[in-house]
Amino acid sequence: MSAPASILIVRLSALGDVIHVLPSLEGLRAAYPQAKIGWAVEDKASSLLTGHPHLDRIHVIPRQTLTKALKGGQFTTFRTTALTGVRELRREGYEVALDFQSNFRSAALTRLSGAKRRIGQPKPFSKEGSRLFYTDVPAPVSKETHKIERNLELLSPLGIRPDGTPRPSLPPRPEVTLPETTQPDGSPWRGLVAIHPGVSVFGALKAWRPERFAALGRALVEDGVRVVYLWGGASEEAQVQRLLEQAPGTEAAPKLNLIQLAGLLEQAQTFVGVDSGPLHVAAALGVPVIGLYGPKHTGTYGPYWPGTTAVAADFECSPCRYRRCPRDDAARVETPDGVLRVSPCMDTIEVERVRAECLKRIEG
Repeated sequence: MSAPASILIVRLSALGDVIHVLPSLEGLRAAYPQAKIGWAVEDKASSLLTGHPHLDRIHVIPRQTLTKALKGGQFTTFRTTALTGVRELRREGYEVALDFQSNFRSAALTRLSGAKRRIGQPKPFSKEGSRLFYTDVPAPVSKETHKIERNLELLSPLGIRPDGTPRPSLPPRPEVTLPETTQPDGSPWRGLVAIHPGVSVFGALKAWRPERFAALGRALVEDGVRVVYLWGGASEEAQVQRLLEQAPGTEAAPKLNLIQLAGLLEQAQTFVGVDSGPLHVAAALGVPVIGLYGPKHTGTYGPYWPGTTAVAADFECSPCRYRRCPRDDAARVETPDGVLRVSPCMDTIEVERVRAECLKRIEG
């Protein structure tokens, strides 16, 4: 079989999932150094790929524009925007398309790209009838297989078996400068811990209580550690402002896009957060990560590379595969986005345990 001259990667969202596909991009580029490689991605995650050294083309799918047009009944706008994107894909003449997302939306885009060979995830990872769009699927793997390794299996129909999973390349990052500060007594900080307390509405069951993020910040400042809370979007900014009031001496990061966030993360000695996009960006950069995991399986969704730690809940039904905690004892917590149901498994992760993990990395 001759090497393909052009390959399309389809992973539209979300940020963490895009990070999990980057090792597969490394494998493709190593196997086919002369091939044209493109990536179809939605606008929210596109800045993480812009300028990537292994990509020749990025196809940004304007999901926000399409959704707004559809909800607003602007069908002409929707049709024109969608057709423009499809024509752009087809002009590239991709020979192979790899659908790492494997739902109906991504599979349809894979088919519309015009690629004659279309490779997608096997069951149970292909959803919404996406299997009907593919010409090839790899052999199934265990549900407990990490998503990075599962994605690498998608290269096997091309005969590619990467040797190990090195940290992936990322586009050049700008240097994000934080203001110089000192401890209240004027002495220098012992180190910098970046904390991301946010979680998407879709992933709300993974949340840790806001008051625990505040208590962690207070404790670390008392330990002489500089604490910066990260945020993205208005609701997370409001959440961080509340944390600053509850944790004197902590700071809020400036408003950053994804690649600027990566530039800031590289300055931290430790990152703390739940299973989220920023956590996986930090892990890919080699920042020591402390991930807080309750409902999600750490072997599948945890931070992947050496130097990272998943602090797992100790609870009878953890991990699980629910999208929303069904238990009656799930706590209801007021947040800027409304009422958040906190899974009781996350309450088994104590502040002192996370603080000790942070100090271990600061001192090491």
